[in-house]
Amino acid sequence: MADSWRFRDEWLLRAFAGAKDIPPHLIEQLRVDKKKYLSHALIDSGTLTSGQLITSVETAFKVKYFPLTPEKVDKFAFSMVQEKICRKYEIVPFALSESEIKVAMSNPSDFNAQSDVEALTGRRLLPHFSLPREIDSCLDQLFSADTVIFDLLSRVEVPEEIIVVGETKNDESLDSTVTSPVIKLVNSIISQAYRKRASDIHIEHEEAASHVRIRVDGELKTIMKLPRHLAMGPVVSRIKIMSDLDVSNHMRPQDGRTKIRIGTAEVGLRVSTLPTAYGEKVVMRILDQRAAEVPFEKLGFAPEVAAGLDKCMTYTQGIILVTGPTGSGKTTTLYSILNKCKQEKTNVVTVEDPIEYKLPGINQVQVNEKQGLTFSGVLRSVLRQDPDIIMVGEIRDHETADIAFQAAMTGHLVLSTLHTNDTISTVGRLMDMGVDRFKISPGLLAITAQRLVRKLCPLCAEAVAEADRDPAVLAALADHGFETVYFRGVGCKNCKGSGYAGRTSIVELLLPDVKVKELINAGAVSDDVKAAAMRSKCLRTLTRDALWHLSTGQTDLAEVEAYLDISKSVPVPVPAAEAPAGEPRTAALPVGAQPAMADGKKPVIMVADDDPIMRMLLKKFIEGAGYLVREAVDGEEALTSIASGVAPDLLLTDINMPRLNGMDLVKGIRETLGLLDLPIIMLTTENSDKSQEMAFKLGADDYIIKPFKGNIVIARLTAALRRAGKIR
Repeated sequence: MADSWRFRDEWLLRAFAGAKDIPPHLIEQLRVDKKKYLSHALIDSGTLTSGQLITSVETAFKVKYFPLTPEKVDKFAFSMVQEKICRKYEIVPFALSESEIKVAMSNPSDFNAQSDVEALTGRRLLPHFSLPREIDSCLDQLFSADTVIFDLLSRVEVPEEIIVVGETKNDESLDSTVTSPVIKLVNSIISQAYRKRASDIHIEHEEAASHVRIRVDGELKTIMKLPRHLAMGPVVSRIKIMSDLDVSNHMRPQDGRTKIRIGTAEVGLRVSTLPTAYGEKVVMRILDQRAAEVPFEKLGFAPEVAAGLDKCMTYTQGIILVTGPTGSGKTTTLYSILNKCKQEKTNVVTVEDPIEYKLPGINQVQVNEKQGLTFSGVLRSVLRQDPDIIMVGEIRDHETADIAFQAAMTGHLVLSTLHTNDTISTVGRLMDMGVDRFKISPGLLAITAQRLVRKLCPLCAEAVAEADRDPAVLAALADHGFETVYFRGVGCKNCKGSGYAGRTSIVELLLPDVKVKELINAGAVSDDVKAAAMRSKCLRTLTRDALWHLSTGQTDLAEVEAYLDISKSVPVPVPAAEAPAGEPRTAALPVGAQPAMADGKKPVIMVADDDPIMRMLLKKFIEGAGYLVREAVDGEEALTSIASGVAPDLLLTDINMPRLNGMDLVKGIRETLGLLDLPIIMLTTENSDKSQEMAFKLGADDYIIKPFKGNIVIARLTAALRRAGKIR
């Protein structure tokens, strides 16, 4: 019998030991059918009714039967245990209390399952018996794509109606995995990104999960965490269908475009897919028409820069070059200049690849190299269209550059972009492309080199204390004739604790005079050209513009210090004994302390509570268990500290606090900062289902009822860190 079929619930035989109704030979007959579960075989063969089997298990193992259905499962309890653990042990957590978690088990005597669940939840497991088919059915429904999506949608704001322009309902049939919930999820992602004025949406896959990130003001932040099988399957397929890409091909990069209507606004999406180790990564560039309609006066240029460019716009011939790295706002600057230059009496033509925004009153031409429409070829044709102003999306090669400068010397105002780091090196780059020096010097009106930096929130910006100001920065401000003061963002509700709101440009501007043009024509080296431009004051450096933005409170030192060409002072390390309150110190850990992360460091727990006695008690318990503690007196201090880039490994927060309560704090961390993987435990005085539901909807990972016991706090902290994979 050693090789005979074994049931998954072989343990069930102990419940029928000595039972006359189920003799051994009957069990051997049932093994022949090779059914997965003995319980199913007994019921399906008519040997026992389900009621008789349940009674036998309850009597033998002293456990209660729970008639399991998805509707009876508490979502907070279910979220405590990962899918792989539920399927491994065939269990479903269905109810949660302060000290216990109730779990439906196909084998209530499985002590390995009990110990793993208790370690993951920090609660004592109360086992219940459910039939294996009930558990399998429940797991399949609770972990199905549609259920997961509806659960995700219940935690986000209702998305605005999104319509794909030109799509019909039949388009959804291109991939059978794309269902109505998937469409709603993708709509929700795009809607959130649009409302937050994001420029890009990234869907990235890792081994454990997939993340949806959006780029707002140049910073990427996570807004949603998805199961990987869901993100790399139905979600990616839906996006491919929207942008008319090949759904069946997952092994090559693809690029597509689509136009959607969000409410009353039409928005373009430029979609790119890239095969990675864990699935196809998707990036969607949001082409919002609002970006093309920014008035020139609202670009945030310093008065000197704006006046210089204004003067160049009055010329009828010459070339203005806008340079900088990708994502530095070059296209927005060009469109703003075009909108200011266009008049009824002028003929404006653009050559772009691709046309990102449609501009009224302007003739726009799309480059298509596959059909022979290259930049240089189209530009030649444009010159025969009697243009007054020409915009070339980008100068990429010798031929395009040569034609652009030729046009600039023959009665046309030309605007274009180039990928260079500063204004002076642009001249060298043009020479490297093969443009003759005698064409560059007479045709050149202006060169800008720009960067985008985050603007300070106007509601919480404050002057940096005199004692905290960098002497080198103060000296540089004074040398340039600016006020010797600069600002920083404290963080408030308006900016969600970040201290920033929007972005502005810092610009280097070269308006070459006769001497500089003579040096360019003579082939002088870049250093000589720069020195001459500085002497004649026709070069406004990036450093000067950054200092102007700093002194006027537009931005802070952290945003512009990379662009300051000044001698910076070296910060003196602060001794551990003098470290600011609330920052982790490298103090000796308690003897025998166990918790440690993969890198050997001790996890840092932030405690946010306005009650100093409560913070003192929590700190005593937590440090006694070997963790490091940081304190915050309220939600605003906690959010500001985390937003500054010093995130703890776990946050323990009270619900009721002044200035910013625990609910708004969690919302700010999850939605604004995008820290979806930061474990959060909420302290509450309410021991009710409502309290649990509120914590779950806010994005908390667990809760602790006040007054608490020290061992309970440590158990919950350890369990939450373990679930997050920070400790073992």
